[in-house]
Amino acid sequence: MSTTALRYAAALHQSGCPAQAFYDSAAYLTDTPPLWQALCSPAVEAREKKAVLERLPGFSTDQRLQRFYALLAEKGRFPWLPEMVQAYRSLERKKNKEGLCVLRCARDPGDQALSALAKRVCAKYGWRALTFEIQVDPEILGGFVLEMDGVTYDKSVRGQLRALAQRLQEGGEH
Repeated sequence: MSTTALRYAAALHQSGCPAQAFYDSAAYLTDTPPLWQALCSPAVEAREKKAVLERLPGFSTDQRLQRFYALLAEKGRFPWLPEMVQAYRSLERKKNKEGLCVLRCARDPGDQALSALAKRVCAKYGWRALTFEIQVDPEILGGFVLEMDGVTYDKSVRGQLRALAQRLQEGGEH
């Protein structure tokens, strides 16, 4: 995630902007291809972008969001909006003591296994809740790879085989 996206998301978050209003408005902008292309285009002047944003019916009644989008237009930062939404979600999770884990596994682990894993991870990190983003990846062979807060826990068969191969190589070089 870019530093630019993190900074803008943090500034908007500190302003007290309602999260759902931001998510909804950002989704509207990014999910409307001609509008999104115009907002991201360096060929379209900032004043034109602001004029378009002001004319959108019922787009946003929140002044903080209106100023935020005007700033994105002025600075040419609209291409970073999807990353800003991710960063904002991350800030909201931290505020609410919630975690997000990307879980890569060879097959779907099922609710019971996820529940047990969530309890252990929440206890370790002091989170109240945990959301899993599950990615089925048959190449890991078995076990799982868990990624959260920039830390990767590789408990996969593929990872263990890779570690074994590395140890054997290192042992053979002496």
